[in-house]
Amino acid sequence: MVDIDGAFRNDNPVFKDSLGRSKIAGEVCIGQRTGTDWLSLCKLQSWVSRPLPGDPSAGYYVASQSGASLPSDAPDNSCRDTANSDSPQYCHYYHGAATAGIMVGQPTVRWDDANTKLMYSGVAPGGSVITVKIGGGTGTDGPQGWPINSVVDALNYVNSTLLARADIGSKIVAVNISASGKSIAGSLPCATGGDGARIDAVAGVLRAKGIAVVMSAGNDSVNGTGTWTCGNNIIPVGAAGIRSVTTPTSYTNLSQKVSLFAPVGTGDRASGDFVLAPWAGHGSYYVWGTSFASPQVAAAFAVLRQKFGTAPSVDSLVRLMQTTGTPLDGDRAGLAAPGASVLDIRAALNGTPG
Repeated sequence: MVDIDGAFRNDNPVFKDSLGRSKIAGEVCIGQRTGTDWLSLCKLQSWVSRPLPGDPSAGYYVASQSGASLPSDAPDNSCRDTANSDSPQYCHYYHGAATAGIMVGQPTVRWDDANTKLMYSGVAPGGSVITVKIGGGTGTDGPQGWPINSVVDALNYVNSTLLARADIGSKIVAVNISASGKSIAGSLPCATGGDGARIDAVAGVLRAKGIAVVMSAGNDSVNGTGTWTCGNNIIPVGAAGIRSVTTPTSYTNLSQKVSLFAPVGTGDRASGDFVLAPWAGHGSYYVWGTSFASPQVAAAFAVLRQKFGTAPSVDSLVRLMQTTGTPLDGDRAGLAAPGASVLDIRAALNGTPG
């Protein structure tokens, strides 16, 4: 699996199995140089030309080695945490650890107090993940740490480079991107040449190869899709409750494109409506948001591929998860796709891809 995010803290103990072996199959940083400011974000960069006709000089920086996906400061980026006690960090230094941990995290105990013992685990704890850090660049949402050019570059890098590697290429079954762009009302097709169309084009290539591109639906409570999730080749995932697992959360975006949901809750510790996720380089935290729904579905692809092999198409496995999932109901459920359901991985494993 591949997780594309702002940055990762892969030193969290959940990324080692019971024998102490790392679950991080590789680390990559991808960024586009703007002046000289982005050179610090991707160490030991190499220049890669973009596969765009008519513009052979355009490209991006890639760093691929241990530690490449760790946080680093972004001098001209507004997404900074200068109050962090460790050091000024590139944005989402905890976010990537949480999403990747929900995918492959080792089963771990958390003691909330002397009498409260909690267990949390990734959906596919036997799997591994390649962490791809978006190391800055230009384009939509660049100042927020998610420049569209670098997100598209990352997907192209998965297709052109990671899949070609003999050691890991065959193990890539899904790509998670816990982002959705700007939330918009309705379910209109992607604008020609727009951000969503660019993502969808690469996602279509990957989908034809049996690799799912899974993205979060967004957290703005709108009836619509994000500008990045408007295409037909990506799989947007919404968030359902924990205490009421069939009910969409109040914050999740909904549209006729969203047929799969995963249980996340509101992050409310007092009511128990939460999931736990790895937090930075140690420990765990109560999280909420569709960012933590999409990695559940991405990891479910890995679990299902392990059982059913490479023969079922991405569409077939989506249908399997939808038909074996718990039907969505409650407030706002009618705004989702017909037959929308909440992921039930055990039921999916007992089903048959059609």
